[in-house]
Amino acid sequence: MKKTVPFILLIILFAGAIWYSLMKKPDPVHEIPPPSVAPVLPDTSQQAQSQPQIDSELVYPDSDFEPEPLTPPAPLPVLTESDAEVRQALGEIAGPEPVLEYLVMDQVISRTVASIDSLTSRQVPVHINPIRPAGDKFLIDTDGETLVLSGKNFARYDGYVELLQNMNTDSLISVYRRYSPLFQQAWEENGGTGSFNDRLIVVIDNLLETPDVPGPVYLAKSEAVYLFENPELEAMTAGQKVLVRMGSVNASVVKEKLAELRAALNP
Repeated sequence: MKKTVPFILLIILFAGAIWYSLMKKPDPVHEIPPPSVAPVLPDTSQQAQSQPQIDSELVYPDSDFEPEPLTPPAPLPVLTESDAEVRQALGEIAGPEPVLEYLVMDQVISRTVASIDSLTSRQVPVHINPIRPAGDKFLIDTDGETLVLSGKNFARYDGYVELLQNMNTDSLISVYRRYSPLFQQAWEENGGTGSFNDRLIVVIDNLLETPDVPGPVYLAKSEAVYLFENPELEAMTAGQKVLVRMGSVNASVVKEKLAELRAALNP
């Protein structure tokens, strides 16, 4: 059975990378100690004859010493040509198979930015989603004319939980640090103002406000789509609805991680 990795995962990934890149202590600066200089003596012939000859090699470091040159990072690709490199970087973290199965192959960064931004709206347009639609059918239980979100539906998100628990944080740091200018560029090209990081915090805050819905979750059928029967649930944002649809247990795992990241991102 295929397992869905929802696009909220991308928030976790990049928020986690931002968090650790902000909290990580800078590498210590290695300074060359100054040469040990002998005191200057009065210039008298008698004292000059009485003082031993100072070996200059013991006073000054080796004059041929040179610091090891730093290797400059490879130049960033332009945003419109970054897909192959970003897919490869994500594949090194999550493995090539999940990238091929779940990730849309074009405009990865731009899609990710647009999807994160839309999580506080009513819905996430399918054409901007960087994650492929779930392969399994949305599962509904019936009790007469009553429709209930099936508990079996929550298993569609098990792959996400597993991937979240097995993330390599150091790899995420390097990916975010390398491509953060492209995320900012995509944010501005999408009409965003200010910092993409600031927008990310707003989205996380909205997700943390999602109520815990242990179930049952009652649904109503409207033409070809299912709606939450509870009007308060139906009025939630797109990202909050995703948390409810993945089940109370999975949602609590996500929200716990988001709360941890949010606390670290707080200035």
